[in-house]
Formats: sequence, C-alpha cells, structure tokens
Amino acid sequence: MAYTDPFNVGLDNLVASLGTITGLRVVDDPKFINPPCVFVDAPSFTAYNFNIAEMDVPVQIIGVGPADLNGLRAILANVAKVLAHNVAVTDGQPALFSTGGQDFAAYNMTVKMKVQGTWPS
Repeated sequence: MAYTDPFNVGLDNLVASLGTITGLRVVDDPKFINPPCVFVDAPSFTAYNFNIAEMDVPVQIIGVGPADLNGLRAILANVAKVLAHNVAVTDGQPALFSTGGQDFAAYNMTVKMKVQGTWPS
C-alpha cells in the first residue's frame, strides 16, 4: 500500500535524497539496520494549521567496529556527507546505538523539514 499523506511523502523524500549520497546505505525500517548505515527514524512534528506541519526527523549515522578514534573518524566523515548534501540538519551528538544485543558507536542528528498537503480523512 502506498502512503500518500504529507508525513510519509516527506519521509520517503528524505530517505530517497540521502540514498543518493555515495557510500551511504540508508534504511528507514529498523529490521534492516546492519551497520554501517544511516537510519531514518520516526519523526516528531508541530502542526501549524490544517495542512502544514514541521517534522523533526531523527537520523542516526551508525558505525561499525570499536568506538575508537578510527571509528569516530569514519562516522564523522559520513556526518559531513549528510551535511554537505544540503538537508536541514539542526544538531548532532555522539551516541551509542543498540541493536540485536550489540552496541555500535553512532551520531544522532535531527533533520528539520516542513511538509504540507491534504491529510487523509
């Protein structure tokens, strides 16, 4: 089933845009997380009126290997690729990402985007 509401269209557009960055594998479903990758998570939002909202989308850059200097540098290189791609990253901070009983070094970022359109009724 294709979701055509503004929230889903906005997320699909972000995933597609990030997916064009050379060397980054982008996933938006937690069952497909396999580091190293970029994970686009569920957004929070603020609605302005009946057809415009602003979404804050968590984007995690997940590394592989030990959380040492080399791992950090590889993650920061991918953070720089996302920033250079001209998406509205508003903040970022180092983090630990846990999946399948394993912990991975990561960077959490927030991408801000406005969506608008007709909400399904």
